[in-house]
Amino acid sequence: MRYRTIFLLIVLLAALGCSEPEKVVGSHTEDGQFRLVLEAEKNWVRPRGNLPILVRLERLGGPPAEDFEGEISLVANGGTLSPARFTIDLDAPDSTGAGGEHSFANWAVFTASSSGTVAERAEINAYFGDALATLTIRVVPISTSASGQ
Repeated sequence: MRYRTIFLLIVLLAALGCSEPEKVVGSHTEDGQFRLVLEAEKNWVRPRGNLPILVRLERLGGPPAEDFEGEISLVANGGTLSPARFTIDLDAPDSTGAGGEHSFANWAVFTASSSGTVAERAEINAYFGDALATLTIRVVPISTSASGQ
């Protein structure tokens, strides 16, 4: 009975420690003007597999008073990203107050590295000014029994 209790406790602790990564993560700039968001359709990929990542930047106060230019840089651990940088151009409203842009969205593709016979985690970091958003992706190997080898 004692060993069973210890075993159940270990299983419970392992389950609590192995949380699933989020599919959507975000961060704000310190001044509260922008929100940076990374979004993936799923939170896992196979080795050498591709995973599209939606990269969004939102100006929370609406369109800027003057045209705005900035940059989002992407860095991956456990794979590569293409593209690794986005140039942001948000137009201010015209002289009548019409138009203007307050958001940017584009896709990057994460390609997982080819290593691994055990599940690993990869990270995608997006930087915009002082904002950092980190998306964690599980890299799940193909088992030899599942691949028919």
